[in-house]
Amino acid sequence: MKQPVDEHEIIVLGSGLGGLITAALLSYHNHNVLFLKENQYHPFYGKDGYHFVPFSSFSERRVKLSLLEKISYALNLPFLPSDQEERRKVETKLERPKQRVAFQVILPKSRIDLFSHRPMFRMEWKRAFPKEVAPIENFYHEMDRIQHLLNKMKIQESSWSKFPIRQPSVIKRCFSFRALPMGKMDERLSLFSKEFREFIRLQLMSWGSLQPYQLPVSLATYLLLNGEGEDWANVELERVEKSIFEKLIQSGGRVEEIEGVERVDISWRRRFTLKLKGETRPIRSKFLIINSPLHRLSSLLGRKERLLSKWRERIQPRYALLPIFLGIDEKVVPVGMKDLVVSMFDLEKPYGEGNVLFLALSKKGDEAAAPEGKRALIVQSLMPLERGDQTSLDKSREGIMKHLHHLFPFLENYIEFTDGSWTDGQFLRWSYPHFIYETTRDFKWGKGVVPARISKNLYFVGKENFPYLGLEGEIHSGWMVAKEILKQYHG
Repeated sequence: MKQPVDEHEIIVLGSGLGGLITAALLSYHNHNVLFLKENQYHPFYGKDGYHFVPFSSFSERRVKLSLLEKISYALNLPFLPSDQEERRKVETKLERPKQRVAFQVILPKSRIDLFSHRPMFRMEWKRAFPKEVAPIENFYHEMDRIQHLLNKMKIQESSWSKFPIRQPSVIKRCFSFRALPMGKMDERLSLFSKEFREFIRLQLMSWGSLQPYQLPVSLATYLLLNGEGEDWANVELERVEKSIFEKLIQSGGRVEEIEGVERVDISWRRRFTLKLKGETRPIRSKFLIINSPLHRLSSLLGRKERLLSKWRERIQPRYALLPIFLGIDEKVVPVGMKDLVVSMFDLEKPYGEGNVLFLALSKKGDEAAAPEGKRALIVQSLMPLERGDQTSLDKSREGIMKHLHHLFPFLENYIEFTDGSWTDGQFLRWSYPHFIYETTRDFKWGKGVVPARISKNLYFVGKENFPYLGLEGEIHSGWMVAKEILKQYHG
């Protein structure tokens, strides 16, 4: 006898933010949605009263109010704090924009706070780069001009984002504007010192998930000035995702945990049949939305794998962001160190082996993240994917600890524990999303890198859609896929 088929209208495979937003929006509009997530993957880690959440970019640690408002409006979710004490913290923070710091860049001989208030930020880089004040002034004046043009384009468009998917006429009209520079940021930085070049590159890599060397000047401008004039919510991304997940369930969405998918068959009627690992029942749907790193899906579509192969060639993961979790006494945190830090130990060495670290400290006094008087410290290093052997991992961890002892004097006297077991257990999962990508030089950043629609009724909402936009890119891809599917039903 044939195995009965489990029929669904829409299947979302993967538990990332893009797929979660798509699933919640479609379910909210009364569509039959099955959300499949990996049962062995855990997006956070807890130990001895500490709570750690790895990240792909700093945009996942500082959530824009404008992004929350868009999701909140679409799903009827109140993301802003409800109790008066939490609201007071947000309002107090918003009343002091001059003191807001996006994150901190630490170079071998300098430490620069990225203030959102331009005059204060100017004082920072004048102190750090006193021999280059005039050319750096010209550099930021040029970016201000580009930012003005980008804002003008945004006003002219009807989309909530300035980067619409599958609307080539709008993109063509916007990006044919002759005043936008056509060069790459690395070419523009060639006349500056190595210290200033790395200062800019580290910022670009901190906001997005793309190597900074080949970014167009216009895209780099958007990322570098991303925080100016923006308000930031005092809300953790994990809490936002939990609210969206609950909305998915409340709206009638069905959620299942699976080990993985062995194969996806596409019939002549463009319906998808999924064969799950360790199960005999087939699952079928009209729409399939994949939310997993592209390079983890090489054999998933069988003969249709060519649909993904050309995009895998266009964008490749070059580094994995591997976290180590530390419990520390807050006494060890140096005066002036911010909660988010990107640090480079040696300007002459590559980014790997612990030379570049992304650090996220839990807020002082946040007992949901660490016990009283303690701080949770997430340290993420870059590991080249071609060096994934145990020897390379051990060497990388040695470099990380050397780097950390440089940043935190007397760390050995105030450390509670160091734990890398989460990485060992999660890095090879098909849901693991934390990578730095490299793409071809000719990609059009207004269109994204990987299209949201791969073929008829087959969609992709992984980080590779807009790797350089970080959290904003994930939200945008999930939103636009849901909008396109809804359009097929409702016009």
